[in-house]
Amino acid sequence: MTPEERHTHLKKVRETCLASAESLLATAERELDKGVDPICFHLALLALEEIGVSILSTINFMSQTAHTGKEELPTDEHIRKLFWAFWGGSMLRNTKFTKENIEQNRFLATTLHERRLETLYTDPKNPLAFDGRVKDGEVKTLVELARVRLEVEKASELIEFEEGDVEEITWFFSAVEDLEHRKQIFSSASLKKLTEVANGKEWIKWLRELYRKNETEMREYAEKELRRKKPEGEEAFAPKYRMRIRIQTPSHSIRNNAFVDWNKGVNGIKIYKSDRKDATKLTKGEMLIDFTLPKGLHTNYVWEHGLFMAKTVVLAFNVGTLGVFWWNVQKDIWTYYEDIVDLEADPNGSIKLRVAPQKRLHVGFDEANLVLDQNAVQNVYHLVALFMRESKKLEEFLREYAMGLTCFSKVDIHLPLEANAFGSFYKALKTATRTFGDWDGISDFKEVAKKQLEKVKEMKDLDKTLDLGKALEADVKHEKHHPITLTEVIAVKIYCDYYMQLKAKEYFENLKEDQEDNSLKE
Repeated sequence: MTPEERHTHLKKVRETCLASAESLLATAERELDKGVDPICFHLALLALEEIGVSILSTINFMSQTAHTGKEELPTDEHIRKLFWAFWGGSMLRNTKFTKENIEQNRFLATTLHERRLETLYTDPKNPLAFDGRVKDGEVKTLVELARVRLEVEKASELIEFEEGDVEEITWFFSAVEDLEHRKQIFSSASLKKLTEVANGKEWIKWLRELYRKNETEMREYAEKELRRKKPEGEEAFAPKYRMRIRIQTPSHSIRNNAFVDWNKGVNGIKIYKSDRKDATKLTKGEMLIDFTLPKGLHTNYVWEHGLFMAKTVVLAFNVGTLGVFWWNVQKDIWTYYEDIVDLEADPNGSIKLRVAPQKRLHVGFDEANLVLDQNAVQNVYHLVALFMRESKKLEEFLREYAMGLTCFSKVDIHLPLEANAFGSFYKALKTATRTFGDWDGISDFKEVAKKQLEKVKEMKDLDKTLDLGKALEADVKHEKHHPITLTEVIAVKIYCDYYMQLKAKEYFENLKEDQEDNSLKE
């Protein structure tokens, strides 16, 4: 579109949004106090969201006009639309606003959306009659608030901005959507500055200039680091960088004191239980791992070395606990649809049908009740030490095992990678037995694996699992169907884990004996 066409389109979008808001709000006002107040509550919220879409569309138009290259702000998220309906309009004008304005509007948008969910559906634990789900006066207050915001927006014309204003304001809206930027924008120092300037636009200009200065300093810092000479002696081992990764586990619940002993005894790698309040909504457990990297490590190698350290520790958690620990967990493992209603049984759509594939993408971790505590973490420590000491020797094993975890973490309805994950874990097991000299690469691998794992109890599916691996490996052209689900994937992973745990135990027992022999010789 040309700038003129975009402007015409924006005017149409705004007119449509505000007309829609008017229709919704007028209906709410007409039906207020007539026994349908919960419906009026939702109509008023929808009217506010239409106002929010109008404002967000204006912002996106400004961004396109200024050729900022910024991605458009999404207009399909409820709390975002409500927030901009309350606060966004003032940002597009020379309006004075305060820290309290910002915080109140953010809180109001979140609270109203939560109230919407509370009143929209029946809570089985606290079933309330439909007309009793809103408080006296609550709906009237919201309807009046929506009317005020709508009238303000209807009376506001698209204004002309001074040169540079569009880019500054567009930058601000994009920055607010970024988590790290948002923390700095709403910091105490930034909000103190807000109280000192004349209006919002002046505050945004100050923020933008501050970010430009920070970007310049960071660029100069990076250039300085690239030119830095490699330190020698003890200086090379001095702490220089801290790298943090966030790891999720769908298999283990994490005890609060799980990492106390680890953090006391291990230097350079500190582990903490995640403090995110919503972490358990995403997965069963989440943890943060901090790596301290030495000064002797040049900036050019931070990425590679950091990745090696991170993967080594994460793989050790997987092997040492028999669980699953990775950067992300599966999504869409149950279904791809929101709902299916039977229109023949009930045209109103109250009869719902649930269908799922025969092969369910589910692993019974909940039934296993796995817990990550200090004992489990102690087991992980030995695996980390082994993987660090013998990283070259175990390179192929670690690569195949990591590929298995990567495929496992990405399996969902849209991407069936069960056979890929199984194949990688099976290759990892074969590689490990060959690396430690238990298999010559020629003889019957199944017999070797059974012999090595005979010390482990509950190996009832070992034969089946090894046969699946052999059949999958023989199917070079991938022409056959293999009955592999996530259950079989976890089974071969656990056999691989058990084997590596046994080898780690043998490794450190031999190491201890060697040290004792050397001390006797001395």
